[in-house]
Amino acid sequence: MTKIKVEPANGESLSNCSFMDKGKIETLALGGFDGLHLGHRALMDRLGEKGALLVIEHNRVCLTPGCFRERFSRHPIFICPLESVRKNSPEQFIDRLQQEFPNLKSIVVGYDFKFGRDRAAGTKDLRKLFKGETVVVPKVSFGKTAVHATWIRSLVIEGHVAHAARLLGRPHLIEGDIVRGQGVGARELFPTINLDVRQFVVPKEGVYATKTEIGGALYPSVSFIGKRLSTDGAFAIETHVIDTENNADFTDYKKVVIWFIDRIRDNKAFSDLSLLKDQIACDIKKAVFILRKYDESLD
Repeated sequence: MTKIKVEPANGESLSNCSFMDKGKIETLALGGFDGLHLGHRALMDRLGEKGALLVIEHNRVCLTPGCFRERFSRHPIFICPLESVRKNSPEQFIDRLQQEFPNLKSIVVGYDFKFGRDRAAGTKDLRKLFKGETVVVPKVSFGKTAVHATWIRSLVIEGHVAHAARLLGRPHLIEGDIVRGQGVGARELFPTINLDVRQFVVPKEGVYATKTEIGGALYPSVSFIGKRLSTDGAFAIETHVIDTENNADFTDYKKVVIWFIDRIRDNKAFSDLSLLKDQIACDIKKAVFILRKYDESLD
């Protein structure tokens, strides 16, 4: 099993994007940086102490929306909405960069980087237009395929979260606000935390072995995504924290992060809640086994 470490953030809230003085930035990596995957890390490795990331944000559902990217980068992050530069010519785009980052000496991009109106310009144009150094990082491959956010998003959507983790260099995760559920779990099944998730790419419907992060602490868990076929039929994202010893109380928290380690099964309907409860008990046992193996692989 690939060794991929899960690390919680410090505290419940995520950090904001950088307010660092742009005049202090000397090296800038350009791109979408969705997922901050292995290919993106190759670009970040070329940034020095005075480097930063300029994210061209598409404002769509993604792996790491907005400032969430900062969790996986030791460099400052600046967000540039795509709409603000979509109509810029290549020359206008580079002029804008040099004006906003007056001490910019080096630009780092991937081999397939495109910019300017209709993505008309590439790395050769960048070298001609930019006054400083242009560093073009070759593609990073997994097997024979280039690591790309599009590929990873497809894997997550299809439920292949373990494979996606290998390309990300860590498990895929989603963040959501805690919302009120049916109350059926606590009364008749197993207690769950219900999430309202927006902006993040959500895995395929089903049951997963996960780690649930609450208030900076990580808990083994089993999580469900999909329509509640055995009760009200509504779509839900729920996580059950496997915490039989401590019986932790999460009522004071507002946000939850779920790290997806592996898929357990598809979503299915049960004619009786007792049958559903038996199945969930089996899911918990499988999750405990998967998570134990996962943790052992990190040692």
